[in-house]
Amino acid sequence: MDTIETIKGSVVQHGRHNDRIYLMHFGTSDTPGLIARLDSMAEKHGYGKILAKIPAPAWKPFRSADYCQEALVPGFFKGRTDGLFIAKYFSAARQSAQPHKIPLKPSAGNRRRTAERPSHHIEPCRPADAGEMAALYRKVFKTYPFPIRQPDFLARMMEAGAHYFCIRLQGKIVAIASAETDREHLNAEMTDFATLPEWRGMGLAGRLLIRLEQTARLLGMKTAYTIARAASKPMNAVFCNRGYTYAGLLKKNTQINGRIESMTVWHKPLQRR
Repeated sequence: MDTIETIKGSVVQHGRHNDRIYLMHFGTSDTPGLIARLDSMAEKHGYGKILAKIPAPAWKPFRSADYCQEALVPGFFKGRTDGLFIAKYFSAARQSAQPHKIPLKPSAGNRRRTAERPSHHIEPCRPADAGEMAALYRKVFKTYPFPIRQPDFLARMMEAGAHYFCIRLQGKIVAIASAETDREHLNAEMTDFATLPEWRGMGLAGRLLIRLEQTARLLGMKTAYTIARAASKPMNAVFCNRGYTYAGLLKKNTQINGRIESMTVWHKPLQRR
């Protein structure tokens, strides 16, 4: 898997798995120095892309360094400062992307197998569930940008404060999702959604999302967002139907399900501003 390290006070993920550098947490007063380090790293390792998640006031030096804006999330930082997803490409092939039909209006949803929907309850996952959770992720995803297919990683994430919830049917976990909350910047990423194939089309992801939002609100998070597979119309529809706003497309961004895929960004305010 890719490496996560701190460079000039900022948290960066990089490696061949995603063939990119991802500036996950911006935290430096030396922005030009950070930009130079990221460029040098990309050229040294031959990465195809740099993705950076930054506050809008930091945009100017990145723009001058040939970055382009791919998505904008209003109020990403503490509900006040906009967040930008920006990118710099090191190959024309990486910058091109197939067009995707993104649902931009709420729909009636997938009514398939409505009559078969079983009773269920949503429960928080615990580190003791990590083995079963990882097994589900291995069934759903051939590859993933982070090592959620490994029980130890999931256990560490939960112990560090990631909020995973699952739905059990017939005594086994059939659907999972998580809210990764940023207590400093008061945002929550709704992520790691997975449902076993035989239980899809029953609205389980949407029900998990409602629970994640409730949890994030109770923790004082002001903005929810997600990075979803552009090729997955059902997953994008889940967010559209829950009142999320489409923010942009991250081109050929993420190693997931065996290939580098483009990702959509969606956002929603959780508190009144």
